[in-house]
Amino acid sequence: AMTMQFISHRFPDYHDPTIEDAYKTQVRIDDEPAYLDILDTAGQAEFTAMRDQYMRGGEGFIICYSITDRQSFQEAAEFKELLYRVRHTYDIPVVLVGNKIDLEEFRQVSTEEGMSLAREYSCSFFETSAALRFYIDDVFHGLVREIRRKESSLSMIEKKMKRKDSLWRKLKGSLKKKKESTT
Repeated sequence: AMTMQFISHRFPDYHDPTIEDAYKTQVRIDDEPAYLDILDTAGQAEFTAMRDQYMRGGEGFIICYSITDRQSFQEAAEFKELLYRVRHTYDIPVVLVGNKIDLEEFRQVSTEEGMSLAREYSCSFFETSAALRFYIDDVFHGLVREIRRKESSLSMIEKKMKRKDSLWRKLKGSLKKKKESTT
């Protein structure tokens, strides 16, 4: 439902959380175009091979739980470890989302618990309402910003590595010339 709100600005009359849906959209985030290819698994990735495939291919992940369902929070807590087992790194852009804040009277997971889990995972945290469209754009925009931040830092590392490689080649070249001139 959260993805549908982001893509089409509507809340579905009926939402089957066991169906996997794929969406493509283009949005502007921080005055730059972003092309999003979203796979909404609704947490129902029962088939290990398929689950692992989308985890390996994803650039970023929104881990969502219902604030009215403690079990969904526990599953969300396990998801980052599952990502680590598949990707072999914790350096994955992730946003943690507690949804259904419009159902505050049925809350089973406190805001503090969500914030604590987000700190543990070193990721952003939002509480949203897909039904009322509260903070939906913030979640997706936040994830895109995390992905861009990671890409930017990787790009800087690559540039440093190229400079070091270039310096090494120059040093090797000058050492080789020096050696040739002394022989």
